[in-house]
Amino acid sequence: MNKTLLSRTLLAAVLASVSVCASAQGLRLPPGAGSGSGLSAPGAASPAMPPMAAPPAMPSNVVSARSSDGIAAIVGNQVITDYDLRLRIEATRQQAQAAGATLPSAAQLRAQVLGQMIDELALAQYAEQIGMNVSADTIDRAVAQVASNNKLTVTELRREIEREGMGWTTYRDQLQREILISRLRERTMAQLPAVTESQIDDFLAKQNAAAASPQAQYDIAQIFLPVAQNASAAQEAAVKQKMDAIAAQLKAGANFAQLAKQESQGEGAKQGGDLGMRPADRLPTLFVETVRNLQPGEISPIIRSAAGFHILKLLNASGEGAAPTTAMQSDVREIVLRASTDAERARARAELDAVAQAVQSGKVKFSEKARELSQDPATAAKGGDLGWVLPGQLDPVLDAALERLNPGDVSAPVVMGNRMVLLQLIDRAVRPLAEAQKRALAKEVLQRQKAAQDFDELVRDVRARTYVHIPEND
Repeated sequence: MNKTLLSRTLLAAVLASVSVCASAQGLRLPPGAGSGSGLSAPGAASPAMPPMAAPPAMPSNVVSARSSDGIAAIVGNQVITDYDLRLRIEATRQQAQAAGATLPSAAQLRAQVLGQMIDELALAQYAEQIGMNVSADTIDRAVAQVASNNKLTVTELRREIEREGMGWTTYRDQLQREILISRLRERTMAQLPAVTESQIDDFLAKQNAAAASPQAQYDIAQIFLPVAQNASAAQEAAVKQKMDAIAAQLKAGANFAQLAKQESQGEGAKQGGDLGMRPADRLPTLFVETVRNLQPGEISPIIRSAAGFHILKLLNASGEGAAPTTAMQSDVREIVLRASTDAERARARAELDAVAQAVQSGKVKFSEKARELSQDPATAAKGGDLGWVLPGQLDPVLDAALERLNPGDVSAPVVMGNRMVLLQLIDRAVRPLAEAQKRALAKEVLQRQKAAQDFDELVRDVRARTYVHIPEND
């Protein structure tokens, strides 16, 4: 295993927790805008912070800050050591190299990484101050999930983390902070601000008016595996199986450009699949319909064209273009079992595991088991059918489980409050948006923009209220 494990298991989640993108490119249906068990609902409001009276003072229970102590910064009553800072900087370098990104100068990188670490500590301390906490069991589950994602046992993960220079207790503390910050962000983002119908009208009018401005341009990279026109069903299935394996590697964190050079048989393969910046009218319609719903850096599901199978990555985009008329959607079924206690959750998990195994082996149909077992009255009578859903329409934990599936797959049981949910992905395709969907999507973009601004403001406010001392500035 190479030395990027820390950056894969830790850094990306941390940085995502502190930096919220308010871009309007990836339009999504507002949570709770449909029926079925998986639809998310707004959470509690983040507590308001009183006006600042004076600059924060140094806490009485913190160690003295001297450069000789190897302390990079004091944040509240906690310290960031020079050693931890060096580990994070190295993880950042490893992650940037894997992504082919350019880093700033050493001094700028140190300042940026230290600033991120200060924000993380300040936010985690604030979350604890307002009553948020993370149990040891939750951290244990997070550790087990990280190990599973890296195809390791927990013991092997610990050995690798310690080999890379981070203490196991430090690693668990960092995971705890990640979870706290993630919950704080979700709590803030869940309070979606009110949006008026006139604001939605203005938003859609501006997007449609953009159609008269310079055309949208996209820089796309692709991985392409051709399917011969006279290919048999078995030959096509073999190509699809290979593309499924590539998609699985990408989901596990593999470098897109490197895989494209190794596996792609299409244009731009030698350049990591990069097709270059092109106007929308010089790209296949299928490509445009797929990438217009992606954020730069995001990767599409597998798509089928007349020529074969593609996976696309949006590298960059310019020009908004008109409001989208299509979106990538997923046809989904669910089975829901109520489970409030540990014993009920264990029984539900065992029952749903058995269902998943039977469906995948072809012994039963998912829809039949949904009618028989599901305890969600809104979908049980329909064989668990949730219909076509958009990214972001389901609860985030279900959305994450769904993203890992290929058509025909059944998820592992997902715990969601006092329910255990099993999902089946029937199909995934670009489909037209109804007018009501367009308005709902526009509403969510406006809400998410404001919520992201609110969280950014919270980060600045918390940082300003937290005692921070950087010895090298003395």
